[in-house]
Amino acid sequence: MKTLYLLRHAHAEARPTAYADFDRPLNDRGREEAEAVAAYCQTKGLTFDFVMCSAALRAQETVESLRSIVSTGDIEISEKFYNISEDLILNHLKHLPHTRENVLYIGHNPGLAFAILRLAQSFPNFLREGIAPATLVGFQVSIDNWKDLEWGGGELIDVFHPALVPTESPAPEGS
Repeated sequence: MKTLYLLRHAHAEARPTAYADFDRPLNDRGREEAEAVAAYCQTKGLTFDFVMCSAALRAQETVESLRSIVSTGDIEISEKFYNISEDLILNHLKHLPHTRENVLYIGHNPGLAFAILRLAQSFPNFLREGIAPATLVGFQVSIDNWKDLEWGGGELIDVFHPALVPTESPAPEGS
């Protein structure tokens, strides 16, 4: 049994700035969201033994607020996770060593939203609105080895966004 959390980076500076897309930093709202995600993880007792993070500045700034709750210094920050499709996300996850139990992937839409949709065993209601920045989605997957991860194999166990009231945590349709 493995646990996988997918996190969209927090809000960043708007595109029509002096920054290239890759270099956009978090804005004030995004910094608050990233801290809220870290506080949520700490409150829930979530830890990760491996983190995969896009090298885009906004993703790196998001992971910085989580460093204190990650139970390892093993964080891979790479351009290969920047703005990739859901199939590439799955491919990277499938290449994780079997010793990784609790993994966090920090990335970008649209690939992240499609990965969540395709991993879920049933359609998650919250996807009707898309995946807002700083949305954290957790799955339990019944595998012993990451190479066995397949679409539709994830049981949705957690959804958090700083704007959600805890009692409104969306459930999959039909549950």
